Order: sequence, then C-alpha cells, then structure tokens
Amino acid sequence: MAQFEAQVLVCTNSEGAEDKRHCGDKAGEDVRQRFNQLLVKHQLQDKVTICDVGCTSQHGKCDTSQTSLTVYGPSAAQGGVWYVASPDDVEEIITEHLINGKVVDRPRNDERSVNLS
Repeated sequence: MAQFEAQVLVCTNSEGAEDKRHCGDKAGEDVRQRFNQLLVKHQLQDKVTICDVGCTSQHGKCDTSQTSLTVYGPSAAQGGVWYVASPDDVEEIITEHLINGKVVDRPRNDERSVNLS
C-alpha cells in the first residue's frame, strides 16, 4: 500500500443549483486539474494524494473562481489546513505548503483547521 506524505482534499461538489453556489459549480474541477498537473511537474505524485470530496459547507466563502480545499501534511504538526483557493493559488500551495512545509496565509480559511497534535 502506498505511503503518502500529504493529502489534498478538493471540494468538487455540484448539486446543479441554479445559483451555482457549490464549489463544483465554481472552480472545484479547475483547481483539482491544476493540482494534477503541478503534482506531476514537481514530481510529487508518489508523495501527495489528491481526492475529490463532497460539500465542506464552505462554498459561501468561495467566489466563482475558487473552491474549498484541505491539506493534511507534510507533517502532523500542521494538522489540516483549510484554504479557499483558485487555480492560480495551486502553485503557491504546492511549493510553499507541500514542498517547504509552510502554511500559505493569503488563501487560508482561518475559520477552519484540524489540530492533530
């Protein structure tokens, strides 16, 4: 079984609402695809797993170019960091958070976190 150093959970939930309020109706799929591309570029596909998740109840924080996502790792001390991110934020999240182990403050969702210690 694979042993990953980090996990990224991207909300791609779409319920077909007319007001397009859910992340999957906003940028959920685009953010997911950007992670897929950049994990390969940075040769992290064997170290970081990425998964689609259903509604995280954070879609109200996201504009039409964003989605809600959570990053666990690369260390347990970081816990789970929630972000409200656009495809343009993905490179910074990968390089700063996943590679350098530093939380990216600008897109961080301060109202949500998971403490694993």
